Amino acid sequence: VVVTPARSRLMRMYVESNRPGSARRLWERLPHDRSAWVRYSAALLEYVSWSVLEEEGSSEGTAVGAMRKAIECNPYCAYHLAFHDTFREAMEYGDEVEDAEAGTAEEAVEYCHSEQMGAWLGTEGAVEWCRGVVLALLSDEDLDVPAKVRLESWEEDLKKAEDDYVASRQLRETEEEDEDGQSDDEDEPDVLMYTGMFRTAMDMLQEAGAFVEANDEN
Repeated sequence: VVVTPARSRLMRMYVESNRPGSARRLWERLPHDRSAWVRYSAALLEYVSWSVLEEEGSSEGTAVGAMRKAIECNPYCAYHLAFHDTFREAMEYGDEVEDAEAGTAEEAVEYCHSEQMGAWLGTEGAVEWCRGVVLALLSDEDLDVPAKVRLESWEEDLKKAEDDYVASRQLRETEEEDEDGQSDDEDEPDVLMYTGMFRTAMDMLQEAGAFVEANDEN
């Protein structure tokens, strides 16, 4: 199932208006979608159900499972949430991204510069829990799950996305030039700018020992 921007906006509305029941029904109807808006909303609300509200039927395992599924769909978003102070320092022009493709670094920028970031920061312990899940995945050498693979392969995946973007842009410039010799891609987000800022944030975290500490604790 492909999640349209309309469905993503619907999930945003449910989370922003504090309608967890409606949000749950939506993500349960879309078990195979890979949108950060749906998957990270599911992770946050499962965390709230388990850790904050202590609702019957909720569990840490369910919440962690939802977070792992979200990470598998978009690992860039997990890093951005878990280390939001660093990414806030490194990232600019986040509010200029709209309807980014699922699973991309641009989608993570769009999500984490929306009102959804406020929902995470406004939920007691949510960001810290997200960071804990990320670091636990990175530090467990014996664990082999898709979420861990996606976290560890972020640089390789980002490089592929950059190469694909450059190739696509060059093709458009060749085939779709207008009469003035200008390509019609002015409204498109500068993917290389956002991936570059993501790399800067990750370099800052690595220099600060954010991931080494996780390995030392294991």
